[in-house]
Amino acid sequence: MAELEIGFLLPLPGWPRAVFESDYAFAGSRLVVDGVEVLRAASRAVLEAGVHGRLPTCAAAIEMRLRQSEGGTAAVDVLVDGAPARREEELRARPSRSAWIHACLALAASAAGFVASWLYLQRAAHEEGDWALKMANHMAGWHLLLTFTLFPASVWGQRIGIRLVQIVTLLFFFIHVALALANLGPDGGGHSGAIAVFNAVSGVFFLAAAIYGNRAYHDIDPVAALRAARAR
Repeated sequence: MAELEIGFLLPLPGWPRAVFESDYAFAGSRLVVDGVEVLRAASRAVLEAGVHGRLPTCAAAIEMRLRQSEGGTAAVDVLVDGAPARREEELRARPSRSAWIHACLALAASAAGFVASWLYLQRAAHEEGDWALKMANHMAGWHLLLTFTLFPASVWGQRIGIRLVQIVTLLFFFIHVALALANLGPDGGGHSGAIAVFNAVSGVFFLAAAIYGNRAYHDIDPVAALRAARAR
């Protein structure tokens, strides 16, 4: 089994996928297209010199070559009729509408959290002790951090960013449900009802972001975006 696999999309109609397989020393490597081996290099020296062939489906000339990148590391190039193939890992899809919606759901959750924080400040102004003030500061700080991290991660973080946002929003859903329940009791303190409501609203938006992230993750597929001319 190959230790190293690199996915490429060939610059042909439909952007067919090719997979470069090798060990990390490039002692033996091959290029596979649709499950068919089209090129093979028996050694690193052969790969550095370049291996040429033709695709069986369209007779286009195809080449794979090992070169030294600007950073001094080895990089594999695949070319079809002289045009470079695109490495899958380097593709970035433009933000989709669902990614913007996902980001706005997380933003709405933090907005409700800010209101709950303000209500804690109101409680702190009328009660002795500093617990309510600490809650207000902590909530405001956390939601300020979430605003400046979750929104850009959803819109511009690609698939990994969306997955991270889903994990964080699911965690904060449970936190806000707990805070809402804690303020429903008779000893909740001033503004307890309103604090419970806005914590619950924040939790609902966080849960919606965690669930809707699956749609955003699907829509941000960079390979599909390239085939639909929505990648860069």
